[in-house]
Amino acid sequence: MRELTILLFVVASLGALATSAQAQSVLSICDYTSPESRVVSLSLQGNFQWYDGPYLDDRARVVSLATSADYSLLYASETVGHQLDVTASLRGDQSSWSFTLSGDGDLKSFWRGDAFGLAAFGVDASDGSLEVDLTAGLGTGRFRDVTPLAKAIQIQNDLLDLGILLAPLENGPLLALAQTIGEAGSTQDEKTSALAAQLVATDLVKDNELGVRGLLAIEQIIASTEGGRVCGRDVQGRIGLSATMMPTVSIATTGVLLFNYALAPDPVSQLTSNASCKVHLAHPDELSAELDLSYSRRLPEGWTARSTYRLTYDHRWTHPDQTQVGHVLTASLTTQVLGSVGLSLAGELRHFTGDEEITSLLTIHLTYDIF
Repeated sequence: MRELTILLFVVASLGALATSAQAQSVLSICDYTSPESRVVSLSLQGNFQWYDGPYLDDRARVVSLATSADYSLLYASETVGHQLDVTASLRGDQSSWSFTLSGDGDLKSFWRGDAFGLAAFGVDASDGSLEVDLTAGLGTGRFRDVTPLAKAIQIQNDLLDLGILLAPLENGPLLALAQTIGEAGSTQDEKTSALAAQLVATDLVKDNELGVRGLLAIEQIIASTEGGRVCGRDVQGRIGLSATMMPTVSIATTGVLLFNYALAPDPVSQLTSNASCKVHLAHPDELSAELDLSYSRRLPEGWTARSTYRLTYDHRWTHPDQTQVGHVLTASLTTQVLGSVGLSLAGELRHFTGDEEITSLLTIHLTYDIF
């Protein structure tokens, strides 16, 4: 009987421990919710080459340029939101040049949680073509700025690596750190002091003292201007007008379907994707579709990796009798070592309907300051 009682007690204890472990699940960055989200990012890539040979007629002259820029703005509160995304690229050599510009923005009004109404505009421009869209519609979903929790986890991990923090924080204290980091109106010094007090209060700080190294680690993470982390998704359906300005002028009623998605798998990486399809309602066989995927990650030792992929499908949208498919894959790896060595590697693969082969580009740039 005694053995049975002990066995039942052990089973009950194990069950309690399992329940407790399940309740204290690993906190995901996307679990963070802030009352207001504001994220701005801007990235630039490019290279320029000039070579003028020894001939007077300049037959050995080489001039080439490949550059791109991506700008993104996201704002969302409980009731309103707006978003702006712009991508531009310029490339070419002395024989030909090409320019592309793609941008879209919207204004949202939320009701009943994540449902919203919106008005949106879009611009697509390239060599000899210009198109403008004005649409309105409905959607559901929301994006959230989770940068504060990402920084809170980075602080925890850095203090663990330094041996200042004796064990990982529980979910409650970790979320409290994120709330402090996300407070509007507080200075960096005020946030550092508040975070230090919160960490010491957990009784997980060695000797109850962060020291100079701990405070510096917190200050560096708070002051970091690295791109923000975003989580969320939305689906939109819109109807409006699409006006083609070049090469010919035309106006058509257009239907637009969009799906957007963003995920921060961990504090140092960001994944975003979006898919869109535009259709001329009077001629459903005239459509334009696009798929974009991007991933960035901060690697150890100061490295940053970025990659993007874009698929475009144009079926009688730009030209009534043509179907065009395009693929663009880019990747880059950059670092700054000890403040004196800079290294950048960038590559690109492109292929469009009518190309005889894949266009490839590889750029390696190295700088080293001795004195």
